[in-house]
Amino acid sequence: MNSTGASTYNCGNRVSWISVGFATPSYQEALPSCPQPATVTRSRLPFDAHPARSERQQLLNAYRDEVTLPHGDRGTYEWVQVPDQVRVAAFVSGGLLVIEQYHYLTGQMWQLPGGAVDPADGGSRTAAQRELAEETGYLAGRWSDKGSLYALPGLTPARVHLWSTIDPTPSDAAPEPAEADLEVRHITLDEALLAVRDGRLRCAASAALVMMLSLERRP
Repeated sequence: MNSTGASTYNCGNRVSWISVGFATPSYQEALPSCPQPATVTRSRLPFDAHPARSERQQLLNAYRDEVTLPHGDRGTYEWVQVPDQVRVAAFVSGGLLVIEQYHYLTGQMWQLPGGAVDPADGGSRTAAQRELAEETGYLAGRWSDKGSLYALPGLTPARVHLWSTIDPTPSDAAPEPAEADLEVRHITLDEALLAVRDGRLRCAASAALVMMLSLERRP
């Protein structure tokens, strides 16, 4: 444990800074572009950010690897390990379920239901089914695996797994407390494609899945 409270360890030619759901000074050394800790309270409605920042040990690992670069020189490569994610295209009565939500870092946006793959899920399909049920209340349906994407390949090897389901059954949603403002929209696939184009649907994995499904439905 270093003086900042972040755990560090050496692993061969790799140094890892563990923790950090929020930036600590040692983490900022690993990722210099990370914003500095807040000194005054600022507003990101509907969130308020406060000067104190806490750590979460399980959220991510940040690494600085010693590497030989393509041109032969030695250097370092900094990257982070975070949980894989899922996004779900759920079709109900021919329409697509889209959620509108305020994200602390990016603001208001549309996206497809989804979230992190938890260790207890055992796989991306279970995670997709869980996230769809939590956020929209819809269960089951006819599921199809649509592959996966590397959303930020220069920063993390984490993937976003893409799924679709047709005619899931309605039930009661159970969003997390941070999702209390979440709204579910029922739109056509054509409108979702338009939302990608005009910037309402700005989640990259959601946009990719919408465009993939639009291509599949072309004659």
